[in-house]
Amino acid sequence: MRNPIRRLLILLFVLLIGACGFQPRGTQPSLGALSPLQISGLDRFDPLHPELKRALQQAGIELTTDGDGNRLLISDRVRSREVLTTNIRNRAVEYQLEESLRYRLQPAGTGQAGEPRLVRVERILYDPGTHLLAKRHEEDTLRAEMRQQLIRQLLAQLAAGG
Repeated sequence: MRNPIRRLLILLFVLLIGACGFQPRGTQPSLGALSPLQISGLDRFDPLHPELKRALQQAGIELTTDGDGNRLLISDRVRSREVLTTNIRNRAVEYQLEESLRYRLQPAGTGQAGEPRLVRVERILYDPGTHLLAKRHEEDTLRAEMRQQLIRQLLAQLAAGG
């Protein structure tokens, strides 16, 4: 009697997880319908550029440099660090980090691009002013994670038709 109840509970749990849109980390939507795709407006020296290219290729998109296919027009790329709080000596101890961009998708053969959409990630970095090298490394690591989240949001929006 106990075994069928356990199976029923497991089946119910699996159905609920699937219904809420849960996806294991690292899974990417298939975006092969956007192939071929040209990325424009993103500086090739921006650390986001190679990561975005790699993620798009892993999602099944063939990237191109000519204007024959779809175009992903990126603008308003922001990478900021603003002081949130200071200590009693007026030294910054908390920063708000931001990684964002606006994008538009221009389908192949049309001169019209869709409405601009914003993708944005913010984090708080605590920096008491000690261990400068460790804090710099922590910020670099946090920024890398933020870029990955920015890319995941962008891919999810593209998969949803945007």
